[in-house]
Parts: sequence; C-alpha cells; structure tokens
Amino acid sequence: MIVKTLLENTRVSKEFKKMHGLCLYIETTKHKILFDLGADGKFIKNAKKLGVDIKSIDTVVISHGHIDHGGGLKHFLRRNKTAKIYIRENAFDKHYSRAFKIKFNIGLKRRFKKHPQIELVNSNLIIDDELTLITNVKRQNLNPMINSRFTVKKGKLDDFSHEQNLIINDNHNSYLFCGCAHCGITNILCKAKGFARYQIKDVIGGFHLYYLVRHKQEDNNFINITAYMLKNENINYYTGHCTGLNSYEQLKLTLGDRINYISTGSVIEI
Repeated sequence: MIVKTLLENTRVSKEFKKMHGLCLYIETTKHKILFDLGADGKFIKNAKKLGVDIKSIDTVVISHGHIDHGGGLKHFLRRNKTAKIYIRENAFDKHYSRAFKIKFNIGLKRRFKKHPQIELVNSNLIIDDELTLITNVKRQNLNPMINSRFTVKKGKLDDFSHEQNLIINDNHNSYLFCGCAHCGITNILCKAKGFARYQIKDVIGGFHLYYLVRHKQEDNNFINITAYMLKNENINYYTGHCTGLNSYEQLKLTLGDRINYISTGSVIEI
C-alpha cells in the first residue's frame, strides 16, 4: 500500500504547497482513495507533482466537518465526476472555533450535502472487504482538552459525532487512518481493533495535540500518557497536522522509530 501526503502543515521541499490541513492519497489493491481534502485546492497541484491523477480516485473519505479537512470538496468535484464521497450526515452542520472571545466559522459549505456523489454516513459502515468506517467513538480516556475550543450551534460544545475514521484491510494487514482524532487517538484505536479484519499494523493521521489559533499544545502529562499507551501496542505511527511538531518530538522520546512525521510531498510504502 502506498500513502502520499498531498497536503499537510509542513512540506518536504518548496516544490510543494503547504497549508494547515490534511489530504492523503492512498493506493490499495482495489482502491485509489483520498482521505480528507484540505482547506482549498492546493492538494490538486501537489497531486500532479506526485503523479496522482485526481480523475482516477474512486473513493473519498472526509474525516469530519471542519474546513481544513473538507474545504477542498468543490475543487475535487470539478475534476472528478464518479468517486463516492463518504462523510458523516451531520458533518455539514455549523461548526465553530473559539479564540480570544472570537468565534470563527470552520464548517463546510452546506450546498454540497445533497450532491449526487455524496454518501452520508449515519453509523459504522463496511464499504467492502477492504474499507470500513467507524464512527461514534466513546470519548472515555485521554479526551483532548483542546476540544473545548470547538462549538456547534448556540455555543454548545462539539461532541464530534461528525468524526469518522477509516480502516483499510489490505494484504493481510489492517491500517487505521484518522483526520484529527478529536475523540482521542487511544479511544479511536480501541474501537478500531474491534472492527479491523487483521491486526492493525499502522496508524496514520493527526492526533490533535495542538491548537493552531492559540499556538497551544496539550499538557505534557497528557502527551506522555498518550505516548506510553501507544507504545503498548505493536503498531507503527505516522502523524502530522494537528499533532504539532513539539508534541510529535515529545511522543518520539517514548515511541522512538515507531513514530514518524508526514509532510506534504512525503511518500510511504507500508
């Protein structure tokens, strides 16, 4: 399986466009997938440089209803008329981020909700023998405190029921992809193990240990406990985006070579 990072906060070289957001190209035995679409169309230009034909994509998974993960939807739809796009049914609800007593709209454009390529997901979903979506993760352990900065309508705290994660079963291994892991990476991993066809070999995505607007990272103790819990699993980790560079370095002190950072332009074969 090949994973190419089409968009992330950092980049491997100036040849690529970078932006706060995430877009991963995943090529499996049966599928060509985009996991998230970034905030705008920058992933399109990066895709060309990495040899990815957007028209060949057959499946898109948008992890949750925040613009840095689904804002590129209109750019994708202009170029691909056939792919199925899986997104939680409430991902098009209003979503906000709070900072310095200011509320920012970070939601997706509601006009796309009824687009014919959109497949609204209302529960855990087995797409086929390779792809499974898991939703409604219970936030029981190590729930990121940074989540308190995100709200929905009428100022209510976001419960992140619009978040979904992708399990890929390929070549007798299972892989977990998460966009921001708002429900807590350890909680998501716990649920994923119950749905994966094989042992989970790798986890790829953001772990939400950093809040961009306030340049604030999770408490050191929180990060250290997360690292030790992840270390207890026989799994490799590839992370970036909302994990934050400082948090990543702190995780690496515990996880060592079992964790690596993905930047725009990086290519991994797993």
